[in-house]
Amino acid sequence: MWTIWIVVGISAFLFTAALLPLWPTWRAASRPWQLLACSGIPLALGGLGFAVRFWHPTAGPYLANVRYPFGSHLNAWAVSFGFMWLAFGLLFFLAACAAPHTIRIWFGLLGAWCLAWLPHVVIGVAAAAAGGNAPSVERYRQWGSRSSGALILLSSAIILVLHLGLSLLGFVLTARELRQHRSESAGRGVGRSA
Repeated sequence: MWTIWIVVGISAFLFTAALLPLWPTWRAASRPWQLLACSGIPLALGGLGFAVRFWHPTAGPYLANVRYPFGSHLNAWAVSFGFMWLAFGLLFFLAACAAPHTIRIWFGLLGAWCLAWLPHVVIGVAAAAAGGNAPSVERYRQWGSRSSGALILLSSAIILVLHLGLSLLGFVLTARELRQHRSESAGRGVGRSA
């Protein structure tokens, strides 16, 4: 178990070390872009939590699609997924802070965000359409009845709601700001030609 905490600690340090130099850039950004940038942080935290939760160290020998240093092939997938969310959160924060605040960057961020969430939407819609939710709800209810399970579910829900709320609010407000700048620029152009 100590290897998990060493790797997660190093990852958290690298994430923080990458964010700290962006602090002045973040402070210089407008409030909507700050909100959009901040939505990457809960996503990264959720990724770290996912890695810790599903990492079950195993000794070799390892076999592709069966056994990995992270555990079974499903554990390896989940741990990799967690670290990808960590990286995506960092890059999302960086792009929303430091990239030029243009409509192209906005569409790029929106496209990346939609692609990142697309598999989850497909899974949710498929589960709801197939009516297979009752066993899942029961499994989570049993798991949540234990204090550790309840804590994990609560923290995961808070992280998810925080990320989604900041993302949606950030996308809406930055779109409004971009449209406002565009109409102001068009107004100045008309005034100059008159």
